[in-house]
Amino acid sequence: MKIFTITLLAGLSLCANPALAQQAGAPAGNIENGKKHYTTDGCYQCHGTVGNGAALTGPKLANTELPFEAFLMQLRQPSNDMAPYEAKIISDATVADIYAWLQSLPKSPDPKSLPLLTGMGVK
Repeated sequence: MKIFTITLLAGLSLCANPALAQQAGAPAGNIENGKKHYTTDGCYQCHGTVGNGAALTGPKLANTELPFEAFLMQLRQPSNDMAPYEAKIISDATVADIYAWLQSLPKSPDPKSLPLLTGMGVK
């Protein structure tokens, strides 16, 4: 528990300070390989086909603000109901590819820019 807490706090501090997150940097990943593994390794089953997540199955991963190290730690030693994915199941290089693909996805539009929602009182 202590290791998780330290890792989580480190990850949150990097998220709060983009300059630190940039310095930490993720390893270079292959976006196309990441897209392939996201599907073949089953990530989509809980996090959706494009990483948008769902309330009952798993959080949004597309454009995650988690630094790579925190993302990797969550994958290896999950803090919730997610099964752990050890390095013998998904290598660090493959995780870097998946992370690169998730970071390459377009950002979600601002709800205020969607006509369907603006008519529903979204302000």
